[in-house]
Amino acid sequence: NYGREIQHVPEDAEGSLQESMIRIIKEQGDFQERNTNVKADMTEWYMHKTHTCFQWVCNKALTLAERHNPHKVDMEVYDCWGAVYREGEYTKEHDHWPCLWSFVFYVDSCDNCSPLVFPTGNNHKILPKTGNLTLFPSWVLHSVPPQKCNHERIMIAGNIRLSK
Repeated sequence: NYGREIQHVPEDAEGSLQESMIRIIKEQGDFQERNTNVKADMTEWYMHKTHTCFQWVCNKALTLAERHNPHKVDMEVYDCWGAVYREGEYTKEHDHWPCLWSFVFYVDSCDNCSPLVFPTGNNHKILPKTGNLTLFPSWVLHSVPPQKCNHERIMIAGNIRLSK
């Protein structure tokens, strides 16, 4: 376990931040056309540069990374994207090296949604829970098995690197 926190998504002027996240991610659709490890609808890479709700997640992730980093160094969010997994959709095993930390924020999920899997000796799994933010070292391999339920698993993910 590296870092996990429950984040209570505040209300903004246009309703809940969570509703804004869902709307923005769904409006983007499959911007990546499944050309990444994510075989589900995925937004563009730098959503935090144009959307305050993504920036909110990035700020929470950066704070968590600062608490768990073994050294005091200047860090910044490099990229941040959203994805919607529907039944049968998945993510291939991969890592995010050379970034320092990677994070996942669950915008919407249910008890039957696919977990985040780390292929260690015991295939450590983190079940998605709406409002949970998970931080892990970017060099760690991870994947998401095919979604078996018909609930949309909506998440925001990103990477943190040393500041330039």
